Amino acid sequence: MIIKIMCNNSNKKIKKFYLFLYFSLFFVFHSFLEAKNIKIGSLQYGSVNWELKLIKDLELDKKNGFNIEIVELASKNAAAVALQGGAVDLIVTDWFWVSRQRSEGREFAFVPHSMSAGGLIASIDSKIEDEGDLEGKKIGIAGGQVDKGWLIFRAYYKKEYGKELKDVSRQIFGAPPLLNKKIEQNSFDAILTYWPYQAKLLTNKKFTKVINITDILKKLDLPTGIPVIGWVFKEEWAIKQKSLLNDFLSTSDQAKKLMLTSDDVWEKVRPHMNAKNDKLFLKLRDIYREGIPEGEFSTEQINGSKKLYSILSDVGGKELVGKAKSLSPGTFWTR
Repeated sequence: MIIKIMCNNSNKKIKKFYLFLYFSLFFVFHSFLEAKNIKIGSLQYGSVNWELKLIKDLELDKKNGFNIEIVELASKNAAAVALQGGAVDLIVTDWFWVSRQRSEGREFAFVPHSMSAGGLIASIDSKIEDEGDLEGKKIGIAGGQVDKGWLIFRAYYKKEYGKELKDVSRQIFGAPPLLNKKIEQNSFDAILTYWPYQAKLLTNKKFTKVINITDILKKLDLPTGIPVIGWVFKEEWAIKQKSLLNDFLSTSDQAKKLMLTSDDVWEKVRPHMNAKNDKLFLKLRDIYREGIPEGEFSTEQINGSKKLYSILSDVGGKELVGKAKSLSPGTFWTR
């Protein structure tokens, strides 16, 4: 009887031990999975999603030892709010936003993602052959009055023609899809818009490309390769999760290389592109490829970015940069 009681007690202890071991391993494994998970905020129909969806389709994240969770958001502002509130670990936005945040004590950092920037598209009927023909014309501008493309264009126009473009032309600011629709209805002579919407218009013979923002940067004596948008994250998070961040950035580079060199891989991307025909699909693919950064972000490009910041801070003023007249130190993350 005593032996039987002792055996029962022993079995209970063994069961408790295994139960404890099971839950311990479960929580350790769960914590490990959480530590290797990275949440990325992305616009549902944005071009950033093309790369992220490709990574997921090819399981490049899993092959590199982590998991990407794509959090689809409605707007650029929603993405910024999600990042600031900790709902996501990374978003894609411009480095002007990062610099301003840092100048106000919020330490975010930036890694280049794309150099594609869009440009000026004109209706054939407008008789606009170059940017010098814009005086007296009605121009649609994507975004608001401190949109970077518009400010870059204004800075260039003043340097080239000695006039303030906003004073010698009529501008209407609006969302890119609406601008495309309006210029197709002959409501504008030209529009300054983002590259995916530029690509859609260039499949129509009624429209022509006047000049790209990247061409304007060269005319402002800035080096090639200055990024427009990039991966943005909290510096504190990046320090704690340096290995995870580096794994993600390496995977991003791997996906970009495939998108640059392989036509076949774009068949996996195409369902996410909202390209209604082959002509638009190829135009979007080719412009996307033009924006893929080449190699590491160099000191020359960082100095060029500082110069561009200075130029645009003069044009955009406090509404663009706040109180900071120069690029905030630490804006560009060192990989």
